Amino acid sequence: MRVRLLLVPALLLSLLPLAGAARSASVSCPKPKPPKLSFDKPTFIDRNRAGGEPVSIVAQDGSIIVSAHAGTTHIYKDPEAAGGVGDFAGSYYNQTLNWRSTDGGKTWKYVGVAGQPLGPHSPTSTGFSDPDLTMDAGGRIYNVEIDLANVAVFSSPDDGQSWPLANPVAGSGDRPWVTGAEKDEVFLYINLPRQLWRSTDGGLTFLPVQQKTQGGLPVRSKMLVDPLNPKDGLIGPTETGGVAISGDDGQTWKTYHDVGLGSSTQFFGAIAADRAGWIYSAAAGGYSGSNDTEPDGEVTFNYFNRDTRKWASKAIEIPIPEGDALWPWIVAGDDGRVAVTWYQTHGKNSDKFYAYAAYTTNGHGSYVTCSDGAKRFVEPQFSVTNASGRPIHKGKICLSGTTCNASTNFEGGDRRLGDFFTINFDHKGNLFIASGDTTLKSPTGGPKPVANPIFIKQDSGAKLLKKPDKVRESRCLFPLPSC
Repeated sequence: MRVRLLLVPALLLSLLPLAGAARSASVSCPKPKPPKLSFDKPTFIDRNRAGGEPVSIVAQDGSIIVSAHAGTTHIYKDPEAAGGVGDFAGSYYNQTLNWRSTDGGKTWKYVGVAGQPLGPHSPTSTGFSDPDLTMDAGGRIYNVEIDLANVAVFSSPDDGQSWPLANPVAGSGDRPWVTGAEKDEVFLYINLPRQLWRSTDGGLTFLPVQQKTQGGLPVRSKMLVDPLNPKDGLIGPTETGGVAISGDDGQTWKTYHDVGLGSSTQFFGAIAADRAGWIYSAAAGGYSGSNDTEPDGEVTFNYFNRDTRKWASKAIEIPIPEGDALWPWIVAGDDGRVAVTWYQTHGKNSDKFYAYAAYTTNGHGSYVTCSDGAKRFVEPQFSVTNASGRPIHKGKICLSGTTCNASTNFEGGDRRLGDFFTINFDHKGNLFIASGDTTLKSPTGGPKPVANPIFIKQDSGAKLLKKPDKVRESRCLFPLPSC
């Protein structure tokens, strides 16, 4: 018995170092979460003109240009909105609407013919809807608009101060997108029927790009110039949220579909590519239409490795509040710096929509040094914020495209915001969101028949550029005040 009693404490003592070793083996690894992201209060680009589906570009002189739908197919049919008809009729020229800011979005000027503050933007172009901005390597800025029959491409040689050159019939179809490449080179993609055109004379003439890939053109929305092949490379989103890559100016394509994103409520796909060549995609879903009150939204994100030619095996879920999400857009700057925006509801209150944003500075993951000295891989980390701070729309959002206009339920057919909104960054790397907003009242106190354009700019957090882009003096085509 005595021997056994001595053995028990001896055995316990022998186990103590093991327990201590287990405690010392607890390893901690830092997570490179970016600084908290926040935005200034929304400001109206224009309180008296339509502003659905706004797009933006930053010119080589640092100015910001925004373009929006003129409102024809976005009009709210509720008779109570008639008091605000001036926002539509007062500035309607059967052309899209364009503004320019030279002070980082603090103030805006509407751009008419020869840079005038009124009137149409171009003497020969027509098309009330579907703008999209891009810029070629020489600094010429292009825009596009449609009349449901013609697709017109017009351009600015003076940093968006005027839009004197236009091809009134560059193509025909619905929902065009433009992509500026080398100097005087621009690609025109038309979604329906799917087609790709190319101009090498600054948008004056276009020729079709012949498809040599079996199955034809796999791109489903706006293309980007490939940062790893800026001379001949294009990339674009596929129908599944994946990416299609071309190395010969859009003649042949390789597609990579296995993106693994969650549900998404969107009309047009969007991808981003950072300046190191990494490609990103995002999804935001949950909202299924005007009768949806179930808060089951999700926002997901994934990245594509150009070396392995694969998407990450598992998409990252961006944390959002309980509610629904829709209409994602994505943009990328320097290596690993990516931002996503979407509309978000809160809880079961499905009739108030906010503009949310999230960003990361390690968009394709990164290795960190842990407490045990080893390096371990950490997935992208996000900071998420309610960018608008207040609802930008109260009521329903119709998801039936142009058929919303035939709805006998005015609120259920509300399409004033269009079908998407966008996020971008200025020459310093500050994020900004351009969106429609339906919260202003008409002169008679009712709702307005169209949305008005708003601008929401980042005021804290890391920038999407480590160093600002270089800017030059504004070009001068007409004797404008800025010249």
